[in-house]
Amino acid sequence: IGHGYRSTFTINNYRSISNYRERDGFPTVIDNLGNYIPEFEIGQVSINEQFNPLISFDMTWKNSLMTRLEYRSSRNIGLSFANNQVTDLKTREIIVGTGYRFKDLAFNLAQGNNTQRIQSDLVLRLDLAFRQNRTVLRKLVEEVDVISAGQNTVGINFSADYQVSARVNMRLFYDRNITNPFVSNQIPTSNTHAGFSFRFMLM
Repeated sequence: IGHGYRSTFTINNYRSISNYRERDGFPTVIDNLGNYIPEFEIGQVSINEQFNPLISFDMTWKNSLMTRLEYRSSRNIGLSFANNQVTDLKTREIIVGTGYRFKDLAFNLAQGNNTQRIQSDLVLRLDLAFRQNRTVLRKLVEEVDVISAGQNTVGINFSADYQVSARVNMRLFYDRNITNPFVSNQIPTSNTHAGFSFRFMLM
């Protein structure tokens, strides 16, 4: 069982006001519009929150079956004082996975006139990921909310790992991502990556 949380508050830029005056910690100078002059003029502030993950379950059963369930959530809010606009980016993701470990799977590897027997675990994994992110521009003066970007993404990730020796690992993988945008100026896309790799560990 896993859980993670991180929050960041950021002031992107600010400058001090030269004619700022205070008494007992409160501003005393008023501008032409009747507003108190602050000590600092802030251009933009943002808050970023990440539940990475909010909750996750990663289990390995006695029969070598593996299951995984994970939910992630994040939000980034930026307030710009230049145009009185809030940029709100929300992301949600659900990951469902399964796998199986074939223990002591053996192969015969021919090397010239000799045959070497290799025996190790074969680990298969399959993950399905459903992700949604959406960016909303909230205009404070006009009181209008506009979706400026966003998409639904479905990901399929498959991998097979086999430890050939103590220093060599062989991996076969297949990844596919399908994206459907929310806005009309973007088009649906799909990307596929597949292949195999050998990893050598130097001792």
